[in-house]
Amino acid sequence: MAAGVAAAGAARSGRAVRIAPATGRTLGTTADGPPKPAPLSAAAATAPVTVMPGLAILPRDAWGVDLPPKGDIARETTRFLLVHHTASPNSYRSARDVIRSAYAFQTGPAKGWPDVCYGFFIGRDGDVWEGRAGALTRPVRADATGGNQGWAQLVCLLGDFTATVPTPAALSALARVLAWLAGRDLVSLADGATTTFVSRGSNRWPAGTVVTAPTIAAHRDMSYTACPGDALYPLMPEVRRRARLQADAWRSVIRPAVRLDG
Repeated sequence: MAAGVAAAGAARSGRAVRIAPATGRTLGTTADGPPKPAPLSAAAATAPVTVMPGLAILPRDAWGVDLPPKGDIARETTRFLLVHHTASPNSYRSARDVIRSAYAFQTGPAKGWPDVCYGFFIGRDGDVWEGRAGALTRPVRADATGGNQGWAQLVCLLGDFTATVPTPAALSALARVLAWLAGRDLVSLADGATTTFVSRGSNRWPAGTVVTAPTIAAHRDMSYTACPGDALYPLMPEVRRRARLQADAWRSVIRPAVRLDG
């Protein structure tokens, strides 16, 4: 049974549910004792995890089982969701290789971050990948070029959208990921929804600045950057609309699981 559906069923029955921190898969449920993890084969550890109907995410091990984080990944308090692009060629042969290249750059001397900075990557075929370690099961604190204002979960499209828009498959997957994250982290997707927070410090919003932003925003709203591209940025109102519609559709068919992973 898919993890998201299994977890939702357990929530309806009143059983406790835990999500495996490393994999996002549902652990054994019980009403009168601690949950016991189901054993995972190497293949299962890299298989897509279904978190909601129509949304399966490849776990971090699918691209980086041999590339562990180089430091601790802190938990985040999510106020909004932030859309990025990798600004890498759209003609890539392997999404996995693009993500591994991002890891090498972002954890190397140029950036020195503990892991890839994005919680999730989305490929041109609508494939969705966990990025920063732990992002499948909890909000994780990010890093970003131009500084990190904080309070966001980062979703990154593979490719350069300066002069071309993402594929329909990528945009559909983006809407699903944003809708799922908003439900998981209790972010409002109401029409015109905004959030207000105190920036932790970016080149656009210095530390201590009070910022009000849409609950789904773009990287350039937070830092002086061209990301996520001149062709994609005008689509942000449509991205918000589609995420809201997806969240509404899911709300009618499934209830979220009880989260006990702390």
